[in-house]
Amino acid sequence: MKYSSKRLEYKPIFTDRESSNLDEINQTLSLKKFLATEDLVEKFGFDFVYTSAKIEGNTYTKADALTLLDYGRTAGGKRYSEAKMLINLQKAFSFMIRYDLPINKFTLREVHQILSDELVDDNERGAVRQRGVTIRGTDYLPLADSILLDQEMDRLFSIYDTIDNPYDKSLYLHNNLAYLQYFIDVNKRTARLMMNVSLKSEGKMIVIPKDEYIPIYVASILEYYEEGCYDLSKEFMLKSYQSVADFMSQC
Repeated sequence: MKYSSKRLEYKPIFTDRESSNLDEINQTLSLKKFLATEDLVEKFGFDFVYTSAKIEGNTYTKADALTLLDYGRTAGGKRYSEAKMLINLQKAFSFMIRYDLPINKFTLREVHQILSDELVDDNERGAVRQRGVTIRGTDYLPLADSILLDQEMDRLFSIYDTIDNPYDKSLYLHNNLAYLQYFIDVNKRTARLMMNVSLKSEGKMIVIPKDEYIPIYVASILEYYEEGCYDLSKEFMLKSYQSVADFMSQC
């Protein structure tokens, strides 16, 4: 199943009702309130880092992850790459929170450089991959030609700029960054961070995934690779947003 350039063509993703629902949740916890509340940034920042790492198969427990990120102590019997994944995710999240980042190839490469530190060769950090890749669990085969990858990435950002709905923009960006597989590795982590860069740039609350929704996320990626369908991706985003609203209603 080869890469299809038609996948980058934009069609509306969220219905008006779904967008209204997301707007209502944003009123429960606005981005402005979130960014101004240190405890919330720390709590949801950790949730983002831990769940994003777990999506990638990281075996650190929450307690081990907290010990690593707060005190720098690694868990016994774990691979160094697992600790580095968590540390990189925390640095990338902090980078996103601290700066108002534009949505372009330069930001994409900066984010990937942070997330891939010591996990890929230095000359491949933030750089378009120079060889083909395969993806476990799917027959989808991404582009192998670096020139075509660069052209399609430019096209992706051009189309992104034409989208008005902020939720559509973020999910379009996420799914198609994952679909292109522009880098040699760490593509989905980069896509999840860029999705939140997009939401933040539009003044919308970022997506904080919960570990119980990981199966939906994994299935949504495979669904998009093979069918170009956003159904499970929307479900994952809606449930992740709702979980934040539910938490805040109890505070």
